[in-house]
Amino acid sequence: MSSSLNPSIDRAAQAKRIEEAEVRVFRANTHEALCHELVDGHQAVLQAYGIKKLTTFNRDWIGNPNVIVIAAIGKGAGVDGRVQRVLGGARMHGASTVDELPMMSAIGPQDERLKDHMSGYVAEGAFELGGMWNSIELAGMGVEATFLIQAAMATLTMVGGRHLFALTSPVTRRMQAPLAFYTEEGIGDDGFFTYPTPRLRATIARYTFPENLDAVTPSVRSLLEGIWQDPEDMVHKVHGPKGELNLKFRLEV
Repeated sequence: MSSSLNPSIDRAAQAKRIEEAEVRVFRANTHEALCHELVDGHQAVLQAYGIKKLTTFNRDWIGNPNVIVIAAIGKGAGVDGRVQRVLGGARMHGASTVDELPMMSAIGPQDERLKDHMSGYVAEGAFELGGMWNSIELAGMGVEATFLIQAAMATLTMVGGRHLFALTSPVTRRMQAPLAFYTEEGIGDDGFFTYPTPRLRATIARYTFPENLDAVTPSVRSLLEGIWQDPEDMVHKVHGPKGELNLKFRLEV
């Protein structure tokens, strides 16, 4: 029996300590095996919470150079006895047409206005962030999935993007304000869509560069600027409950 009201808190406390993790950003037509590991890891995490079917579980995006992959790789024998293991990730889907945004197949049928609403953003350069997950090992080191979002925000400027969208859940909505993501209004049911299960409601969040940059918190701004200054070797130190973790960012886009 769990000793807390949230079993995941106990699992995080019992997870192995990690000293270093590398956050790699690359196009989906490279590192194919790593792409498959990301999908497997995402499935395992969400199935533990009872979500067994999700549009982001598909592998159709693997091999597509317009998809940018973000992978967090733990290093050291302490990670399940292996030299390295994928501990979290996300991906950014670039769209030259509205229908290329994954959200259109996920929630598009719920509101016929959505396509027109998104078309202007796509014309200016839009990416959708999805498939995001974080392992219990990283959570145990005090690392939330926001570092994946920040990696995407930094990458956006390097791949010609202006708008970064995400479907947000109650958990991820609380991450929006420090990152200057704002909920899209005038669509759905007062901004809400039923996704990914009938019992959950999602909203669409948007970060726009450069307009929203001034609204991010100082710590987020510092991380973004660090990545921009040294995109292949920037190191961010996290001081968590189990000690210090070095997050090394390596952008290969």
